[in-house]
Parts: sequence; C-alpha cells; structure tokens
Amino acid sequence: MTPTRFVSFAGIALLAVSFSATATDAPPRHPKTPPPPDQFYTHSGFDGREAQLGTAVMEAIRKAGPDKGQVLSFTPEQQATVGLAVARAIQVISVTEPYQHELNDAVVKAQLTALQFAKNANMMAAYVEHETATQAPMLLRVGKLISLGGSPELGLISITERTACFYQLVLEYQRDGMTMRWKSPYGPVLAAGTPIGQFNMTEKEIHEMFTIPVMRKRAAIMGLNLEFSPWQEDGWITMTASVAKPATVSATP
Repeated sequence: MTPTRFVSFAGIALLAVSFSATATDAPPRHPKTPPPPDQFYTHSGFDGREAQLGTAVMEAIRKAGPDKGQVLSFTPEQQATVGLAVARAIQVISVTEPYQHELNDAVVKAQLTALQFAKNANMMAAYVEHETATQAPMLLRVGKLISLGGSPELGLISITERTACFYQLVLEYQRDGMTMRWKSPYGPVLAAGTPIGQFNMTEKEIHEMFTIPVMRKRAAIMGLNLEFSPWQEDGWITMTASVAKPATVSATP
C-alpha cells in the first residue's frame, strides 16, 4: 500500500498556472553583516497574489478530479484560503537551512517544546493525561457511535485520519482496516535542535514516553485497545487497534 503523503498544493499550482513563480532565494541563515529587513526571511513569491494562486490551484484540482468531490464546492472564501495555504507552503518548503523544513515544522516544534518542558519538569504523565482530557469530548462521541453498532474502525480513524492533530503533524501514513502505520515526524527537528541544546530527547524516547501512552488512553475512551510494534530505526510506527474485552467479574461464592 502506498503511504498517504500530505502533499503541498505547490506542486499542483505549478502544473496549473501558465505563469511560473517560485519563492525567492532563501536568505543566508547566518549573515555576516546586518541585512535589510526584507532580506531577513524567505518570501513565498506570491505576496499579494494569494487569491490568484488559489484560483489556479482550484482549477488544477478540478482537472485532477478528486474522488470525493468536496473541494469542487469550495466557497470563494475557502478558495482564497487555499491560495494563502499554498503560498505559505512554498515559503516553508523554501527554507533549507539549517535543515529542509517540512509543512509540519511549526507543529512539530510546538509539540517538542511542550514535551521537553514536561520531561524537564517531570510532568510527562500529567501532560499525557491533559492531552487525553482535551480530546475526550470528541472521543466520547465516537465511542457512542461504536456502541450503537458502528465499526470499531471509527475509533482508529478518529485519532488519526479524521483529526488535524494527526494529519497536520504526520506527513506520511497508511491505514489498512484496524492497523495504522506512520512515519514519526520528529527526526529532522530533533537532529537540528539537539546539538544546540534545545532538546535532549530521542524519537524512540518520545514514542515510548508519549506517543504510546497518549494513544492508548485516547483509544480506551472509545473501548479500544492498541498494540504497537517495537521501535524501528527508520521511524515507521505500526499501531493496531482491537475492541477491548469486557471485564469479567468473579462470582461470589
């Protein structure tokens, strides 16, 4: 099965538009002399033309023929948002120093910052509980659907493909029934931030102290169990869900 990739609309835009525009050359990461303000950050190349970009991207999407069709009914406001999103995607992807930035860069950094704080303060267990409690209202509703006869797959989907908390963080994933595989997203930022003292965690450590416990607690709210494969050095995680067995009560003699 081919992994799902959160692909930037930039590639679609370049296929759709007759004009050619890319981000301006990225400024030096560590300039030796003070640069002018407008040369101190990466530009998308579409500043002020996001609406035009959104129109071009939507035309490309319609030509590609999405199998679900939702994007075909975008409102003008949503279409403008697409253009803005593509411009920001171009801006992010153009940053190659000190590492190639991905579309999830800000989300990864924000989560790593929170995880590092929790680790330093010896609050990881409390952080996991807080994350779980934050999502509990949505998960309880999905658990209700399952209890009414809905497929248990709804539970797995609710903590992965259905929520932006997952698909804006994880760029590569694939689901087959009750099994989800994804590429851990933390590696590039950890590799850049650890040598300069921002982080002192490994991906394996994050997987064991955060990902596994928080996913299991979310699943438990919906009456599901989760099993994880051993950590792989390539960062691919395999998580399999199953319906939790009802607790048995011993008969009183």
